[in-house]
Amino acid sequence: MEFFKANIIPSEVLVQTIAFLVVFWILKRFAWKPILSSLEARRTKIEEEFSRIENAKKEIESLKKDYLSHLQNIEEEGRAKIQAAIEEGHHIAREIQNNARQASQERLEKTKGDIQLEIEKARIALRHEIADLALRVSEKIINEEMTEEKHQDKILKIIEEIERNT
Repeated sequence: MEFFKANIIPSEVLVQTIAFLVVFWILKRFAWKPILSSLEARRTKIEEEFSRIENAKKEIESLKKDYLSHLQNIEEEGRAKIQAAIEEGHHIAREIQNNARQASQERLEKTKGDIQLEIEKARIALRHEIADLALRVSEKIINEEMTEEKHQDKILKIIEEIERNT
């Protein structure tokens, strides 16, 4: 305490206090309002920037949702188109198979008809050959008079001869 009593001069303390109050009043009167308004303007500017950033985030989030939704729709459309192409391929394959079966059936029917025609031609040719054979055999038998035993031998020889000729 002694130190303070010896070193503190009350008149200086009073002058410094008055000077401090005067400077404080001047600052409050002239500088405080511009400083506060500048701080307020800065605070407002920062709040506006934060609100713009929040709005931008919301907009980006909305765009992201729209993008993902659009991407999902594109994927679904792609799957639908692929499925439609697969179904179209199956349809074409069935159509080709049906056409092939129909063409095969037509060829089979035509071939059956051709075979039937050939069988008829062969029967007619066979009848003609049998008739010719019978005529030749009859002719030879008529030309020669024979006994029954000779007759059989002669017929067998004629048949063998005809077989060799054909």
